[in-house]
Amino acid sequence: MKRYIIILFVLLTAFTGCERFDADDRKFDNVVYLSVSQTSPVQLATFSNNRPTYDCALQAALTYPSDTDVQVSLAVDPSLVETYNARYGTSWPMLDGKYYTLSAESVTIPAGRTTSESITLQLRELMGEGDDQTGALPIDATYLVPIRISGASIGVLGGSDVAWYVVKRSSAITVAAQLGAGNWINFPTLDKYGANSSAWNGLTAMTYEALIYIDQFATQDETSTPVSISTIMGVEQYLLLRLGDTNFERQQLQFDGSGSGSQFGKIPGKDATKNLEAGRWYHVACTYDQTTQTVRIYVDGKIQSEETGVGISMPSKKTQINLAMRALYDLWNTASEAEKPQYETDDTGYDKLGDAYQFFIGKSYNEYRPLNGKIAEARVWSVARTPEQIWENMYNVENPADDPSLLGYWKFNEGAGNTVKDYSMYGNDGVAETDIVWPSGIEIPKINETEE
Repeated sequence: MKRYIIILFVLLTAFTGCERFDADDRKFDNVVYLSVSQTSPVQLATFSNNRPTYDCALQAALTYPSDTDVQVSLAVDPSLVETYNARYGTSWPMLDGKYYTLSAESVTIPAGRTTSESITLQLRELMGEGDDQTGALPIDATYLVPIRISGASIGVLGGSDVAWYVVKRSSAITVAAQLGAGNWINFPTLDKYGANSSAWNGLTAMTYEALIYIDQFATQDETSTPVSISTIMGVEQYLLLRLGDTNFERQQLQFDGSGSGSQFGKIPGKDATKNLEAGRWYHVACTYDQTTQTVRIYVDGKIQSEETGVGISMPSKKTQINLAMRALYDLWNTASEAEKPQYETDDTGYDKLGDAYQFFIGKSYNEYRPLNGKIAEARVWSVARTPEQIWENMYNVENPADDPSLLGYWKFNEGAGNTVKDYSMYGNDGVAETDIVWPSGIEIPKINETEE
């Protein structure tokens, strides 16, 4: 018994010793810094030209909790503009004080905590006054607002005590959604028969469009599952726009038209000269027209690949394009046995339609084929858009609710939340599988306004 007591005493001593080491034997002094500067001191505040205000949140932070409250003072410091320009080779001026306000000049990090309450740098009066926008912040000009820790009750971490806000009221698209592994966009109303989905079926032509930015052409996901496809949008094994395939260039666009409404297979062939690059924005599109038997893939508004004399040779009801085929399954499944034959439009039957065969953005077949990047301005049309229409409307569609051929239009301009509005007349809003990340500092250049 005595032996067990000694062992227990030794173990308790060891455990309490570890606790004292973790709490008291710090390897470095506690310091305060700006949380936004932990990864980069440069904070991009790029926003659309129709926003009257824009809020930037920041916090003071500690390396580990303090036993007492920590007081931190903050200040906008115009003297740091020269430092920034010298470091980064720019010549951007300080933003005029009428365009910004700092919500607080001092904050407290409570004892036992590592962060303060949020402080807001609000950019304001950006659109000026009146219809002529008198006094508006100039569009596409860049300015600086440096914020620094001007004082604290403990030491300050040099190099992370300053945040330079790069401010730009941009004419470009400034909001996009980050998709990736485990996250894609579903369309619940397309899976039910009704007014929302009916226009998506019985087609003889179609177009997909989107602005995409691939972060990385991954060959495996975080679980080491092999990845050979990045899905942009469409219906699996039917009409699908994607990047990569088995034994295909991982970075190359592929239009898979294997379904009964297309039957042109996979276009184009493997060609490394057509590879896209990670880390830049592209406008991508694909069109198919049964009447002309023409398939096209576009990159940045120009035809990259084209095939003619392919696909359906004799269009009929059985070969119509059905992009909302789950809605037809819903109709078929609720019909009487006598009614079912009139709704049957392919040889397999809607009772055999699997859950993978739905229209998604950022997913096909399973979750191991994610977009792995950012997306904006996604559209579906019931016509094959012309090269002129593709080029001229890459970044916006005027009066989208007035065009019945525009089946779906998701601008991804919400900037918050998990629902993506459909700007077409059909109202098929998208719902994210998990929380959408809305990255800041987005700016998509409009190349059709700069190229001749």
